[in-house]
Amino acid sequence: MSKPKRMHPMVIFFQVFRSLKETILPFIAAIIAIPKAYFFYVIIGLIVVALLFAIFSMVSWLRFTYEVTSEELRIESGIFIRKKRYISKSRIQSIDISANVVHQLFKLAKVQVETAGSGAEGTLTAVKLTEAEGLRRELKGFQNTLADAEAEEAAEQQRTFPVYQISKKRLFFAGSTSGSIGVLAGLIAFLVSEMEQFIPNRYYDNTVEWIVELSIVLLIIVIIVGLLLLWVLGIAGTMIKYWNFRIERHENELFITRGLLEKKQTTIPLNRIQAIGIKENIIRQPFGYATVFAEVAAGSVEESNEFSSTLFPMLKTEEVEDFLALILPSYAQLSEEWNTVPRRALTYYLFRALIPISLISIPIIIFFPSFIWATVILLLFGLSIGYLSFRDTGFQLDKHRMLLQYRKVNKMKIIVFHKRIQAVEKKQHILHRKQHLATMEVSILGTNSTGAHYRLKELEEVDADQIADWYSHRKRAE
Repeated sequence: MSKPKRMHPMVIFFQVFRSLKETILPFIAAIIAIPKAYFFYVIIGLIVVALLFAIFSMVSWLRFTYEVTSEELRIESGIFIRKKRYISKSRIQSIDISANVVHQLFKLAKVQVETAGSGAEGTLTAVKLTEAEGLRRELKGFQNTLADAEAEEAAEQQRTFPVYQISKKRLFFAGSTSGSIGVLAGLIAFLVSEMEQFIPNRYYDNTVEWIVELSIVLLIIVIIVGLLLLWVLGIAGTMIKYWNFRIERHENELFITRGLLEKKQTTIPLNRIQAIGIKENIIRQPFGYATVFAEVAAGSVEESNEFSSTLFPMLKTEEVEDFLALILPSYAQLSEEWNTVPRRALTYYLFRALIPISLISIPIIIFFPSFIWATVILLLFGLSIGYLSFRDTGFQLDKHRMLLQYRKVNKMKIIVFHKRIQAVEKKQHILHRKQHLATMEVSILGTNSTGAHYRLKELEEVDADQIADWYSHRKRAE
């Protein structure tokens, strides 16, 4: 790779598609707002914009080159203003390879290079899959000569790394209990509410009248069928996303592969892991399952708290210890002996849980008094969540690390080492001070500028002081 190269020409298609996707909403708004007499001009405008995007994308592709030397990755780009980026191999933390459906059709891949603290510094939108694999080896310093490459490949085949892979049966169960049915239902409800302006009034009114005239039994059947359909879609989404999920522990990094329609390979350097979390979904918890994830500093990891930080989508809670011992042994050896919050803190937890329930219940009581029974169910649910949050809040301290446990709706356990904690803050309002309670906030680096923050509310004041002493004066904790 001594000569500058261009990406695959399919990059032009990707750029045009992305540009059209970003501008399609204004055109839809124009189609709705502008009288039908001018509809033709809107279409012409859309065609002209698409052509401009195509020309711009083609020139941009021609002006983008990349080159790998013995010491760095060089990227040159820009049409009017030329940009030259030099990424030293020694600074590269991870190289992620992904391939969506279009990539796979043409045997292409997207390569994303990340450096320490800077996130994604270099992205090659589409290169040949074999070239992507070669780039990974080249940039990670795995080869200098062909002989070195062959020797390293042979050594890799003989070396065994700890591996965990999810089974199809467990992946199906993960989709069944993902809780995505609520998100899908909300999205469909929004789309249905917006469809009124696109459907002629006569058809829309007739449909509404037909639904109203349905018998209660038939209406319940329709609702059940709809919920089953949403449930199936949730299963399909989870299985597509985490298909063939596999995690390998190499010497200094974790290597994760997954995906059906979009295949991804992600590298997480061990030195960027700030904390390990164990999430027990409220739906999965009764079945004894949990998700293990990582908080990773900087970079583009953690796509909406999902894939990149997910170390394993679903494990039996009793399997978590073995998983950590194999993949991240320094985070293993979990204990169930927690320093919990005092009984007098229960009132605060119940009160906080009832606030959102009250905001939902008041409109129901005022406008839909016949559904007052629903407010009773919501009240019981709120009280249950409040009590569970009180029961599940606690912490553990040992020589080098801290374990936190709390609940909002889902139960969370966080394992963080002392050296990864950026700040510890003690908070008290007037009622806390009178009752000798305190809230502690522990902050670490995260995937964005705000970092990640964990709060343990209404601890005993002496426990809060113990955490502060452990963090500020480590020798005292030892």
